[in-house]
This record gives sequence, C-alpha cells and structure tokens, in this order.
Amino acid sequence: MININSQLDDLFEQWKMHSACGEGIFIPDGHVNEEAWSGAELKVMVLLKEVNSSDSGWNLQQFVREKGYFKESSTWPTLIRWTYGILHGFPEYQEVERRYAEIKEEANAFFRKVYFANVKKIAGGSQANHTSIERHMQETGELLLKQIRIVNPDLVLCCGDVIFQGVHDLLKREGPWSFELRQTSGGLEYIRWADTQTVIIRYHHPNAYYPRAMSYTYLMREIQKIL
Repeated sequence: MININSQLDDLFEQWKMHSACGEGIFIPDGHVNEEAWSGAELKVMVLLKEVNSSDSGWNLQQFVREKGYFKESSTWPTLIRWTYGILHGFPEYQEVERRYAEIKEEANAFFRKVYFANVKKIAGGSQANHTSIERHMQETGELLLKQIRIVNPDLVLCCGDVIFQGVHDLLKREGPWSFELRQTSGGLEYIRWADTQTVIIRYHHPNAYYPRAMSYTYLMREIQKIL
C-alpha cells in the first residue's frame, strides 16, 4: 500500500503543473508525520487560505517542524490554543491561558497530529484576496478534495468562511448524496462527508477580531457536541 506522503508527493506534482498555478511560486503543504498520524486518536487537518511568503524551497509542514510559529505573533498563537484544546480533552480556556508558555513549547509534539494545508498553494500576500482564493478553489477543487481523502482526517477545521463555502461548493458538484450539511445546537455549521466520515467545520480565521476566550470556548464546546 502506498503511504500517505508518497501520495501527497504525487498530488503536489499534479498541482504544480495545473494551469491555475502557472503564474506563481508553488508552495506545497508538505508531509504528515506518518507514525504520529497513524497513532492519533483524533486526526486534525487545518485548512488555511494561502501562504504570504514568496520564497520557494520550503513547505508548510517544514515551517511547523522548524518551529516557525515561534516568530509569528498573530495566526499561530491562536492555532496553538485551538489545536491543543481539541487534542487534549477540551480544557477550559483559563487552564490553557495559564499554561500557554509551556503549551507553546510542547506544540512541536502535538502538531505531529495536525496537518496544516493551504487551499491556495501559490504565494499570496499578507492580506488574502477572497476573490482570488474562490477562483483558485474552483479551478483546483478536485485536487483539494483528493488531498483531504489522502490525509483522511477525522476533523477538518476551515479557518475562514471563504474556505468552508468553497469546500461546500466542491462537494455539491459531487452530488447531494456525498455530504450532509448540519448545525450544532449552538449554531456551529459543519459538514459530514460521507466518503470518509470526515467532519468539516466552519470557523473564522485565527486573525479575525473576536475575544480570544470567547472564540476558544465556543469552538471547544461545539466540537464536543459533534464528536
């Protein structure tokens, strides 16, 4: 059986050659940690919009392995809190905040059970252009769905409405039988994808202006209802 990373390598080669990627620098998402991933009780995939670096020769998972998030002050501190909570029994916000310095140091370990991916794999800017992302998802959508199938996560966290709506539109192309759109009692919208039984969650981008405690607590509470 071909392992996940071999399949991802083949997929990224296809993606790089796609006409939608012809005028930009292609930045692949990189590999899963196969050992940690296969042993994880809950496999989490985080979908982000695009990279804002135009430097070639790196990938998103490499950035995580090399602890690039230590230098980043907006997106990653929030993602550290969210993913830690999801993977560690949904602790209260106050506990996470009290231990945040330690949790950040531990992130390299639990990030092995998280797969980060960008829906647009050519470099963008510090401010994502939603029209460009929508168009890119429409053009390369089959490849994105294939990536999710290969990684086969239990939970996909869509960080931004444009991402969730894009995935929803892609699944509608496959037909209404392929997924079920649901909502928790607290109003969190999500999709249960029949192909893989993956849960795809609609949430805001980590940089969106919401009180940190409220954003964390709501996400933890509603995910528990889904799982």
